[in-house]
Amino acid sequence: MGRTRGVIARMTVAICDDNKEFLRLFQERLEAYYALKDWPHQCRSFASGAALLKSDLAKFDVVFLDIDMPDVNGLDVARQLRSRYPELVIVFVTAYIEYAVDGYSVDAFRYLLKDRLAEMLPPCLDAVENKLISSQETIQAQTLTNTVTFRARDITYLEGTPTRHVVVHTYQKEATECLGKLSDYEKRLAEKGFLRIQRSYLVNALHIERMQSYSATLTTGENLPVSRTLYRQVYESYMKWRGHRI
Repeated sequence: MGRTRGVIARMTVAICDDNKEFLRLFQERLEAYYALKDWPHQCRSFASGAALLKSDLAKFDVVFLDIDMPDVNGLDVARQLRSRYPELVIVFVTAYIEYAVDGYSVDAFRYLLKDRLAEMLPPCLDAVENKLISSQETIQAQTLTNTVTFRARDITYLEGTPTRHVVVHTYQKEATECLGKLSDYEKRLAEKGFLRIQRSYLVNALHIERMQSYSATLTTGENLPVSRTLYRQVYESYMKWRGHRI
């Protein structure tokens, strides 16, 4: 999609809502904000979940999706989209904030309330832009033989070893042993959503599915222990991070 560091070449957006008048209003507000910011973009509207699911969204960055639609429930549409396009940014547009809890299951990025659209849309678009930029951020690490580059969002967690090396684990379940101490990586990754959950683990909050009973369950199905001493602090940091995404 033509990304360069710190710049989105063109944001490609889909809007899906069965209310044609609201769909028109939403696109008008979106187009006006993009014009104000001078952001290159492409926008396509869909009047039903079924029409959205029939389309190829492989080149789309974000979809704004109504939840309460008559043909296919928006949550069901989101589940299918998430399975097809793991990196697609999904923003729910709804009149009912109570849907927020269900949205965690499809990794919804944010929620927009229809009666507060004018207020909530601009900061949401800014946040989406920042997310798309950060999703391309990379980090470099040194192994015994060469320098390797990881995309930050692909890393699930880093594991410290007794030899003062660090094993980098990715969501593809690959593990690479790198030079350096875990504390050094913690300093580099703290602002990218990585949490030190205990002495040996630095975890990417993006890949934490849930945290409970002194354990963090990752999107890969792995369970990592959370320090009992630090559990409250880690849990609050994690919930704060999640709160930024709603």
